[in-house]
Amino acid sequence: MAIKSILVAYSGDATSSGGLRLAVQMARKYGAHLTGVVSHGPAFLEREYSRVLSDDLLKIIRSRDIDAVAEIRANFETVVAANGPGIDASFLDLQMRRGFSIAEQARSHDILVMGRRATEPGREHFGEAPEDVAINSGRPVILVQHGYDRDAINEHAVVAWDGSRAAARALGDAMHILETKESVTVLSVGEINRGLPQPQDVVALLQRHGIRADHVARTADRGGVSRTILAACTEMGAGLLVMGAYGHSRTMEDLFGGVTRDVMKDAPLPVLLSH
Repeated sequence: MAIKSILVAYSGDATSSGGLRLAVQMARKYGAHLTGVVSHGPAFLEREYSRVLSDDLLKIIRSRDIDAVAEIRANFETVVAANGPGIDASFLDLQMRRGFSIAEQARSHDILVMGRRATEPGREHFGEAPEDVAINSGRPVILVQHGYDRDAINEHAVVAWDGSRAAARALGDAMHILETKESVTVLSVGEINRGLPQPQDVVALLQRHGIRADHVARTADRGGVSRTILAACTEMGAGLLVMGAYGHSRTMEDLFGGVTRDVMKDAPLPVLLSH
């Protein structure tokens, strides 16, 4: 199954520009439609003080958001035109579709690409937290690190494998991407329970899909599993890490396990997450 519809969350700030760059590269590679999306709720002043603010002041606050969205749309169109001539693209402001979140919008696309959440002063209400989107979308999410500026996609991928359901889900969700890679490394950290599929089984599966694949085993260092995974990716010069979004807590605030949170925070390469 080829990728034909890519959704990219873009808030116009530096933290989301890397995601847009990768999404444009992917759209060009796969011949896919690219949809840019911006999500924003009410600004802090409107959210906290709407009952005491005058109608005129509320209009000013809302007009600033309208201007910001227009600027974001223009930036999106400029980047697409400059870096992806011929790409079929569109732009969506979720404020115009009340009740929709990025996670819900992603369900009608093959994959979602996004960067870190907007942090520029005055735009804290733009965008959504990547962990929330990964949990609620039901679609694979590629989280792109700040500063991604490659001229072309790095075609070596690493699949983090521990035999779990989450790892299997990520592998399945990423297969249509992995089939287009020059090489894929299955990375395991520590021993895999003998009752679970082993890394060699995954290598065999990838090879049946016509993928050049191998297995690398590591022992967790003092930095823990997440640091070991990221260090291995750096050593191998990987361009994409595929991993399950691990977690077992009943609370949304701590749904992800420590490995997933640390990788999302520290990864120096794009990470495909699936939950």
